[in-house]
Amino acid sequence: MSNTPEAKVSTVGPRMTGKTTIITGAGSGMGYASVERFLAEGGNVVGLDINDEGLAKLREVYGDDNLLTLVCDVANQDQVNDSVKAAVDRFGAVDVYFNNAGVPFVAKPIEEVTDEEWDLNMSVNLKAIFIAARAVVPVMKSQGGGSFIITASMAGLRPRPELGPYTVAKGAAVHFAKALAIELAPSQIRVNAVCPVAAATPMLAQFGVGDHITPNATPMGRLATAEEVAAMALFLASDDSTFITGLALPVDGGRSV
Repeated sequence: MSNTPEAKVSTVGPRMTGKTTIITGAGSGMGYASVERFLAEGGNVVGLDINDEGLAKLREVYGDDNLLTLVCDVANQDQVNDSVKAAVDRFGAVDVYFNNAGVPFVAKPIEEVTDEEWDLNMSVNLKAIFIAARAVVPVMKSQGGGSFIITASMAGLRPRPELGPYTVAKGAAVHFAKALAIELAPSQIRVNAVCPVAAATPMLAQFGVGDHITPNATPMGRLATAEEVAAMALFLASDDSTFITGLALPVDGGRSV
């Protein structure tokens, strides 16, 4: 008899029915769009953000039947642990963890970068992945599997000038996804990264990169949208991708070609 796990192929209809997803950075941009998409696909969602303003809007629009929102600093182990526990207490499981929260970096020459700017990027854009994995992997192992998704960046695959700390953190995030994918594969936990090109979200203006990022920077002649990134996260979360792990998926309109 074969020891190969039975393949799971999604059928027509909502792809997240019966699944619970934690989404960080849920109050704006790609995180907000992902909450909307995962709810539309029939899932339960726990939205985390360091600020409550965007979370309050989600609660106003979507209510609380399938949505739990929590203020959480993703760089704080205790707060992330508490959020994972709250998700399990409310919905009974954590099937997907979408580590999407991040901080921007104002473009500047490396000699002008401060210790504080470097440390913030490493803390939120990289160490938070470690913090999240430490909190949620034991839960997923106890359930027999799960999907862990990281928002990295095209900057982590093709470095951009004057974005040193951000580029380093996102590049390490891609490599961390691959390392976790290999480590956790025997536990049926898949780990993948989405790598968007610059996306038209509120965070974009905070990079201060001027002409370094324009719509013409992609062959398709535009930036990514938050909804396009959410769609790729949904694919990696769903049973459509049950044999995909260790992938750094560009969402870039051909920028990486």
